[in-house]
Amino acid sequence: MYADVKNPFGLRNGKHITVNDLREDERGLACNCVCPLCKDPFEARLGTVRIHHFAHSGEGCDAVASYLMGLYGFFRDYAASAICRIPELSVYYQINKRSDVPVTPSNYAEQITYYPINGVNQRKLLLSREVKLSFDSAEIVIGKAKRPEAVIATYHGRRIAFVISPPDTVCKDFKAKPYKELATLEILLSKKSDLISRANTEMMNAIFSDVTNYRWLSSPLVFSAFERINLERKEAYLDYQKELEQIRIQKEEARQKQEEALRQEQERRRKQSEERRKAAEEELKKRRLEEAQKEAADRELVMSQIRIPNQIVIDSKNRTWIQCESCGKIATDDEFWTYQWNRGQCKECERKGIPYIKKQSAQPEQAEKTTAQMGVCPWCGSRLIRRSGRRGAFLGCSAYPKCRYSRSIQT
Repeated sequence: MYADVKNPFGLRNGKHITVNDLREDERGLACNCVCPLCKDPFEARLGTVRIHHFAHSGEGCDAVASYLMGLYGFFRDYAASAICRIPELSVYYQINKRSDVPVTPSNYAEQITYYPINGVNQRKLLLSREVKLSFDSAEIVIGKAKRPEAVIATYHGRRIAFVISPPDTVCKDFKAKPYKELATLEILLSKKSDLISRANTEMMNAIFSDVTNYRWLSSPLVFSAFERINLERKEAYLDYQKELEQIRIQKEEARQKQEEALRQEQERRRKQSEERRKAAEEELKKRRLEEAQKEAADRELVMSQIRIPNQIVIDSKNRTWIQCESCGKIATDDEFWTYQWNRGQCKECERKGIPYIKKQSAQPEQAEKTTAQMGVCPWCGSRLIRRSGRRGAFLGCSAYPKCRYSRSIQT
């Protein structure tokens, strides 16, 4: 609230006027006006420096209350004598498709507004169109602080409350509220301080007749909109649930397709793995059969040649086969500690201390010489290499010490 208020409203002969209705010669007490609130004499101050206004000639009363009383009184006179335009009544509401909570008399104030809110997606429902009414009567309701709260206008027994939002220069933080249970209209004058300070009676009536200056605060007709609003909300909620169900079905179908594709891929890989395993097993069987056949052929070859004295027996795997002259065992050369041609003594007999006695006859000298000249050991078939000893250079078997064949280079 502001204490230094320039009041343009006065009361003369029971009728509200503005200071701009006065003539130049009606300055001071000559205006014959009184305060709308306390009825004390008013002085009309029509100077050239300050805005024209009324002021108490004496101590006076609450300047803000006097201003408001004059403003409400002006509107009461207008409502009681003129044809008033009542704006259309519409409600604005949101459709929350995620919830089906109905609008009820206990919660509608939180979900319904009488004017659109900027930046909010709202639906509009028209309850009544603009009408023109000639009220039977109008009276000002005074509150506990001796300030006017509303103007109650009556039309054929029905009452409408009007609450005025005064200029910001008078009441800065004013917030209009519905008057009790009555249909209530707010008159928006908070931004019209300069216009009101320079207005005369005709201009004030023009302000009150401008329907754009009105806004609904409440109306019992709003209860009739609950059924339609709740129906729209229910439909939107059910549609949203259908959308969610459709989305769920689509996701489920996509999941099933993905699982089926994964299952098919896994089955394909399993079949490929099974085919590779079977192919590997067949290949392994084939290789083992070939090896078994080759092993059998090698064994047959070894058994047929091992009996021939002075014969080097080598199988397909380049293994040299020897027969032990002590125990008769037939094995590869790695199990013998010494041998010559296809005869020798195995390591097991050597460990047992069985003396090694050569039984096979010597190879004819010419055959041995021919084999040695080819660089091949006549005893085991290994490569001959040049060696040096105490008696000079000689040829020795590369398989030494298993094979101890040696031959003089001169011979």
